[in-house]
Amino acid sequence: MTGELYYAAFGELLYSVRTGKVAFDKVYGLPIFDYLGQHPEQAGLFDETMVGVHGRETAAMLAAYDFSGIRVLADIGGGNGSVLTTVLQKHPDMRGILFDLPGVAERARAKLEAAGLTDRCRVVGGSFFESVPGDADAYLLRHIIHDWDDARATRILQHVHRAMAADGKLLVVESVIPPGNEPSFGKSLDLAMLVLPGGEERTADEYRRLYETAGFRLTGIVPTTAGVSVIDGRKV
Repeated sequence: MTGELYYAAFGELLYSVRTGKVAFDKVYGLPIFDYLGQHPEQAGLFDETMVGVHGRETAAMLAAYDFSGIRVLADIGGGNGSVLTTVLQKHPDMRGILFDLPGVAERARAKLEAAGLTDRCRVVGGSFFESVPGDADAYLLRHIIHDWDDARATRILQHVHRAMAADGKLLVVESVIPPGNEPSFGKSLDLAMLVLPGGEERTADEYRRLYETAGFRLTGIVPTTAGVSVIDGRKV
């Protein structure tokens, strides 16, 4: 994925730094997720890449944050279902909803079937820029918000806000950029977000403001051993 698709986009890094515009769009003529939607083979490779880069985060997330007591977990932008599969396997009383673009959701359906989870998990296709499913008491968005600028990230969170019950939980899992100028994995991701989808990593204060704009209160940031944190929020 890096050599075949990302390399050419990163060749235009200076373009993104100078203009703030997305290098991937300049090179390929359309946004990365639209491109993947038109190239199924590379879309499948993208799924595998996300598991390869971020797969270790799932166990760290489950060790750091207490998911017990969640009856129905909606994985928004759940990709190929790897994260939700692991969570449901650890919590046998929990039910799940996997929500992603229709083509992505179909790829996830096969994985959930192979794991024997079809009776506990509903797969829904759609766009989180339009709506998200209701009927969940917790909404998980792992490496979703960082793909987008503040305006589009806010729109996604507002749709979650509308779908969520009054006592629901918002669980955003991302790298939270620490203060100071020391190296961190999140800063390399920040460059990737600039060049590829046009998003950004954020500091704790930036997430707090984003939550407030979308109608949530940030109630805690739970770090993990994998360089990401669970950014816990509640509906205001």
